[in-house]
Amino acid sequence: MNKLLISLTALLFLSACESGKNEQIVDSCFVDVPANGAILSTNQDFKIAGWAYDKATATSPAQVSVELSGEDTKIFVATRVSRMDVVKAFNTPGAEMSGYDVIVPANSLVAGSYDITIWQETPERKLKCVKNHMIEITGEIKPVTAIATPTQADSAAPAVTPKQSIASPVIEPAKATVNNKEPEKKSKAQKKKTKTPVEELAK
Repeated sequence: MNKLLISLTALLFLSACESGKNEQIVDSCFVDVPANGAILSTNQDFKIAGWAYDKATATSPAQVSVELSGEDTKIFVATRVSRMDVVKAFNTPGAEMSGYDVIVPANSLVAGSYDITIWQETPERKLKCVKNHMIEITGEIKPVTAIATPTQADSAAPAVTPKQSIASPVIEPAKATVNNKEPEKKSKAQKKKTKTPVEELAK
């Protein structure tokens, strides 16, 4: 019994030590977009981009993510991009891939205020960078409307068989000649009767 308690205590102690060792607060990051205090609609995609690197090792950890915490908490995995301007500003060649960006999909967040936190992760540590960068999300989440596929649209349309096609009327050649002349006579008579507005005013 005593051995079991000692083992459990040791495991809890190691877990606490590892947890404290893994997570570190750093300040080597920045959020370029959106601007601090920006007001965004939940019904539209928006981009979060900036830079972050590990100042202690002068490197850019491959794993980087963006946390939005407020009315809700969501974490989005970001993509690393080149930032030579950061390399020049801090004279740190290891910061070349310090850039990050991520697209937050529409309807991902409920309305409210959110704080942006940048996370970087290495096999040994988690780096948390907080810059008090806030954004405001407005609007209501819209349900996704299902769009009919081409197969569904085709099945909804009534099928037309060859028997349902409308046959063109058969006109005998002699009658067709007479019929073609009658509209001409009528049109000539209509032309005689029809007067222009100027002729009407001349009366």
